[in-house]
Amino acid sequence: MSKFISRYWTLIGIAIALSFVGYYSIIGYKKSRKAHKEKIKVIEKMIPSYALELRDVHYVNDDPKKDIKWELDAKKVRFSKDKTVILFSDFHLIVHEKGKQDFSLSGEKGRYERKKGLIYLEKNIEAIYAKKYHLYTEHLVFNEDTGKGYSNDPVRIKGPFFEIEGRGLSLDIRNKRLGILSNAKSIVYKNI
Repeated sequence: MSKFISRYWTLIGIAIALSFVGYYSIIGYKKSRKAHKEKIKVIEKMIPSYALELRDVHYVNDDPKKDIKWELDAKKVRFSKDKTVILFSDFHLIVHEKGKQDFSLSGEKGRYERKKGLIYLEKNIEAIYAKKYHLYTEHLVFNEDTGKGYSNDPVRIKGPFFEIEGRGLSLDIRNKRLGILSNAKSIVYKNI
C-alpha cells in the first residue's frame, strides 16, 4: 500500500484537492443562489406590482360627493392591485369645478393616490386657465378635495399682459388665487 501511495501521491493529492474544490463550489453555488433569491424578494417588495396596464386611456373621476371633477387622457396608465394608486404618463388632465372655468394640465408623468385625494405631476408641467394664463413648472402636487396645489420648483407664469418667474407655487382653484413663494420677478406689458 505504501508503494502505491508513493507511486501515485501526486494523483491522490490532485484527487483530494479536486474533491475539496468541488465540495466548496457546490456549497458556494447554493449560498449564492440563496442570496440571489433573497435579493429578488427584496427587489420585488420595493417595486409595486400593478394589476392592470392600459394604453391611450380616457379616465373620468366624477365622484358625486366631490365638487371638483377631473378627466385624464394618457398614453399609458397603470392601476395598483387594490386600485388606490394610478400611475400615468404623457398626460392631459382637465379639472372641472361647478360654475368655474376649466383648468387644464399636461406633462410627462403623474400619480394619483385615491385615498389621499392627491395628484402628483412631474416633468414639463404646463397648466392653462381660461385659455390665456399659462403656468410652467417641473413638479406640482394637487389636492382634489381642497382644490389647492403647490410646487417648490422654479415656476413661470404668462398672461396676456404679464410674465412672472420665481420659485415655489401656491395654487387655489376655488378662490382663483395663485402665489409665487420666493424670488419673484415680473414683467408687465403695456396694452396696445
